[in-house]
Amino acid sequence: MSSSDNIMTKGQIALRSVNGVPSNGAYVNDMNLGTSSSQVEILGNEGTIYKKGPRKERILLAVSMALLVGCIVVLVLFLTGVVNPAPLGQSSPVTEKDVCLDPECVRTAANLLNGMDQTIDPCDDFFEYACGAWNRKNIIPEDKSSYNTFGKLRDELQVLLKALLEKPDMPNQPNSVTKTRNLYRSCMNESLIELRGAKPVFDFLETLGGWPVLTSNWSESSFDWIELVAKLRLYNNKLLIDEWVSSDDKNSSVNIIQLDQVDLGMPSRDYFLKGRDEKVEAYENFAVSLAILMGANETVAREEMREMVEFETKLANSTTPPEDRRDNEKLYNRFTIRELYTNITDKIDWLKFLNILFQSVNITLTEDEELVVYAPEYFGKLVDVLHETSNRTIANYLVWRIMMNRVGNLPKRFQSLNQAYSKVLYGTDTDQARWRKCVSYATDNMGMAVGRLFVEEHFNSESKESALAMIANIRDAFNELLMENDWMDTETRKVAREKAAAMEEKIGFPAYILNNTALDDEYTTIDYQADKYFENVLANIRHIAHQNFKKLREPVDKTSWSTYPPVVNAFYSATKNQIMFPAGILQPPFYSKTFPKSLNYGGIGMVIGHEITHGFDDRGRQFDKDGNLVQWWDQTVVDNFKKKTLCIIQQYGNYTVKEVNMNLNGIQTQGENIADNGGLKQAFRAYRKWVAKQGKEESKLPGISLNHNQLFFLNFAQMWCGTDRHQRLFQKVLAGAHSINRFRVIGTLSNSEDFSNAYNCKPGSKMNPVNKCAVW
Repeated sequence: MSSSDNIMTKGQIALRSVNGVPSNGAYVNDMNLGTSSSQVEILGNEGTIYKKGPRKERILLAVSMALLVGCIVVLVLFLTGVVNPAPLGQSSPVTEKDVCLDPECVRTAANLLNGMDQTIDPCDDFFEYACGAWNRKNIIPEDKSSYNTFGKLRDELQVLLKALLEKPDMPNQPNSVTKTRNLYRSCMNESLIELRGAKPVFDFLETLGGWPVLTSNWSESSFDWIELVAKLRLYNNKLLIDEWVSSDDKNSSVNIIQLDQVDLGMPSRDYFLKGRDEKVEAYENFAVSLAILMGANETVAREEMREMVEFETKLANSTTPPEDRRDNEKLYNRFTIRELYTNITDKIDWLKFLNILFQSVNITLTEDEELVVYAPEYFGKLVDVLHETSNRTIANYLVWRIMMNRVGNLPKRFQSLNQAYSKVLYGTDTDQARWRKCVSYATDNMGMAVGRLFVEEHFNSESKESALAMIANIRDAFNELLMENDWMDTETRKVAREKAAAMEEKIGFPAYILNNTALDDEYTTIDYQADKYFENVLANIRHIAHQNFKKLREPVDKTSWSTYPPVVNAFYSATKNQIMFPAGILQPPFYSKTFPKSLNYGGIGMVIGHEITHGFDDRGRQFDKDGNLVQWWDQTVVDNFKKKTLCIIQQYGNYTVKEVNMNLNGIQTQGENIADNGGLKQAFRAYRKWVAKQGKEESKLPGISLNHNQLFFLNFAQMWCGTDRHQRLFQKVLAGAHSINRFRVIGTLSNSEDFSNAYNCKPGSKMNPVNKCAVW
């Protein structure tokens, strides 16, 4: 259960990542959303029997019962709106005849009220108004660094998936489902994992040439870093050189080899560049403790792991920060392999490295093979760092990185080392429950097979039809707003409308997963043994690498899904010009067939608008309707766009996260902030058009003194309820592509005239500043 080598290649998205923008040009963006669900108990101890007692007790009981009846009467009046105070921004009082009293309406209203803090002025701090009670009631679990509405929903989803994975095998089930359950069982068999001990990992280390820190007999003279880096890439570990196959940004119908700077062992390069603090020391101690546990001499381990971290710090200094890598055109450099030697560096044997990889799938490359390089300057710096570093240190680092990922696949004494590191880095006090890890692992690696089980049991097909209708309405709203903006010319508006019209939507799940043969075909080249978990993990990561290499000689399938059905997220792919809404997100509070439309548009409607807008944010707008990187806007329009986005950059960059005393990175988060602002505006426009078409407002919800315009914004805000440990906030601010949840609410709503009108916020109030930012 590794965070870096177990699922996706670059250009694809892992749900758990908050980094919605991959570092290369293949821009795929995830919403990184969540939801909440709460349950209210009205009565408890319903089996209690009261016996007749003395007269005094009977009197007290009678008084108590009278008070109880009175409370129930007041509660009923409250729920029907009779005794509610005059609603904010609503001209007429709530009466029983226009209130929905269906059980679903009552539950929906209760869930909304359960999260709110109505002592807060919504025009002063709408995040606290909408989420104050939710955040107080939902304490961060000890095994998590944060807890929010989408994390809560993910937990609930995992309970459902656990039940599906633990069902007995049926004679007629797809072979892929059998494989999935074998993988899950191998992960859950902790007693066998303990019994087998560290032998599987020592066997694996032998195939890599050993870990130098464990022995004094390691041969430095015979070491070839290219061979080891290539061997590790065959296990989907991308170290020193990041390599993958994906569609060519400038010709998105063709797959091409792509090279880039690498990710590091800690979540961000900035951890290394801030100096040797407790986080870097925890990382180093993790490596030292693992080496010692595997038999290394303590003195040797401490010395060599310190040298290793110093080496990785130099690597961090060789990389470019993400905020300087948002111009896809500048990042894109196309070469032949022959030209890599003359234009990049001749100190790397490029052809040897690449042929080790592609010969594993029977493809032999020549120097005429073309590829794209996103970080030419990095590779020049890399060879300088390698030149001044001993082979022993380089090998220690490379093996450490894959060993770091393998710790979670070993007995508990190894896993405890990772927990000590996580405590410092993320603030988590305990490890995640084993079954949750195994559900995640099975889903990450057999996502379509798990999706098959999920949609058969828990997905309502009506959700797909509703989402399609909403997409059409919100696309229309986007086109209307496009015509209203004052910074585009007529021709650019025309091609922008064409791109919006060409955007393909994926909703719920791909139809083929309901076909046994088609589903099994996807997993024909992978198999699992229920009694060999470690070997299953190695088979998985090798399979992922091979599947990616094979794409080089295959046509691009722009209809394919880049995520799995049981995922609580939403996505946009620039090279496919595709928006994706998996089945996992089509549930409360994003969507419910029993919700008022105000909540559905404030929830999944805003999500749809968010993903549509990603096609026109600072990176998405660089790709045309066919998913090709080309300047399809007039330069004057581009300049106007940059002026508009500068307002967003400065607005969010001025928000301070007090818990860590850091400001948001307005440049790094601009794409998500643009999408949040545009998505909300489009969804509200589409909702009001829907109301106009109906000819009347929706029935009010009981017991909640808000009209449906207000409920729209309330549900939007409650999608972002949640809290973070300060360690997690530090990471989000340092490396995240998304603003923290508080400012996703406050920043977006303070730019919204629709919100200010709905809540009657006075001009100049905190939630209705005089100066607002708007791009779309």
